[in-house]
Amino acid sequence: MKVLPMLQEPTNGLRGDMGEDPACSAAAEAPANVVSLDGATPGARSRGTTTLELIHRAAEAIGDIEKRANETEERAKSLVRGAIERLHAAEGRIEAAEKAQRQVIDETAARLHEAVETLKRAEAQIAAAEAEAVAMERRAQAAEARTLEAETALRNIEHAIRTKLLREAASSPSVRVAA
Repeated sequence: MKVLPMLQEPTNGLRGDMGEDPACSAAAEAPANVVSLDGATPGARSRGTTTLELIHRAAEAIGDIEKRANETEERAKSLVRGAIERLHAAEGRIEAAEKAQRQVIDETAARLHEAVETLKRAEAQIAAAEAEAVAMERRAQAAEARTLEAETALRNIEHAIRTKLLREAASSPSVRVAA
């Protein structure tokens, strides 16, 4: 709502005229079409005075109303200025909070990305370790199988040597083998 400024106080002319005695001014400069109250009856003079008093009171009432309106307008302007200042302060706090929130979100996203990368590296290391464990187990099984084959071969060789020694001992009477 736009408030238009008041023009000059409309009662200035009335107040200025009221300070003068109407009887003196009428007698001194009475134009032809103005009736002088000097020769008027007391009732007419009383009505004129009452009218002037009413006009004076009306002018004072209008002045008081204008004064209260101006004071109310100033209070309203002050309230609006205060509300605008509080609004700007609130906007500043909101912007600061949003900036802090964006910063926390960005930091959290960076940490999450770092955690995901760390998890991927750990999973790759686990998979590599599992593959290495499987390969080692296969090598161990192969080594065990070779060990069993070697033991079997060694027993076969021992058996073959004994058998040969026993045959040779049986064919030669001078050599005795303790079995």
